[in-house]
Amino acid sequence: MLSLHTVSVWNCSSSWSHCRGGRRARKWLRGNVEQRTFTSSNLKISAVVGRVVPVFSKASAYGGNVAIMDHSGSHTYRSLYKNSKSLAGLITKALTCQSGDLQGKRISFLCATDASYTVAQWAAWMCGGIAVPLYRKHPPGELEYVISDSQSSLLVAGQPFMDSLEPLAQKLGLSCLQLPTTSGLNTLKSEDTQMLPEENISDWAERPAMLIYTSSTTGRPKGVLHTHSSLQAIVQGLVSEWAWNRDDVILHTLPLHHVHGIVNKLMCPLWVGATCIMLPDFSAQRVWEQLFGSKSPMVNVFMAVPTVYSKLTEYYDQHFTQP
Repeated sequence: MLSLHTVSVWNCSSSWSHCRGGRRARKWLRGNVEQRTFTSSNLKISAVVGRVVPVFSKASAYGGNVAIMDHSGSHTYRSLYKNSKSLAGLITKALTCQSGDLQGKRISFLCATDASYTVAQWAAWMCGGIAVPLYRKHPPGELEYVISDSQSSLLVAGQPFMDSLEPLAQKLGLSCLQLPTTSGLNTLKSEDTQMLPEENISDWAERPAMLIYTSSTTGRPKGVLHTHSSLQAIVQGLVSEWAWNRDDVILHTLPLHHVHGIVNKLMCPLWVGATCIMLPDFSAQRVWEQLFGSKSPMVNVFMAVPTVYSKLTEYYDQHFTQP
């Protein structure tokens, strides 16, 4: 059973007419953010519904639907799956894994807030590895600590982070794979995808999936291990409580090294076939532009932390005319 912290969920589909005008945006934002306090008494995430499978196994059902929109354009579920499988083949080749199943070896990856993140995450899972997300704003010493403490076997660097990871790879005696630009992910090629175990694995439930490091508020960060079962339990609980569906479009602005940004804002929409619009960084101006915009697909779900909402209302006070 899992208790989750209070979070703010903004579903603007029911009140979109209020935010289109702009003048009442600040009042609308404050009045329509629904506060839901999840505790073990009202949200029980104690069992997985159905067979445990990684989120990438859902991709075939959504095919050509747009999964992620980022600075480079649109990425379908089909392309994410294909590119992830190619990267998984390159990972097993780099680690000379003849069986194609890494059996829980750790893969640390540093990617921007774009489609390359999902490709690296899915690839680690496809070849039976544990995904270890790194944070691009951490200094080299912090990155080295996470890589060493997790006993990672390989590093994956998205654009433009090869300069950050290559020196650490050399220092720690590890290989480092460099991803192409996000717009060039389709150029990933591997001849070793036939041996990948993702379609034959039947014991996903207790397989370790992701190692997420805590904030260093009480000492050095500590790695928290999630299994595929624990991740699916959280995703299914949130999808049910928040009534996620494939028509939803969420705006993603949070860091991708904590559960909120990884699971709540990325894995949940990808689980149901929805679309995730990913901004490279949080920008109050960009968020308002996305929420007020009429360009398809239109955002109807937004969630963040109190600091973000404070910055959004502050920006409104400074740039929008009050009634």
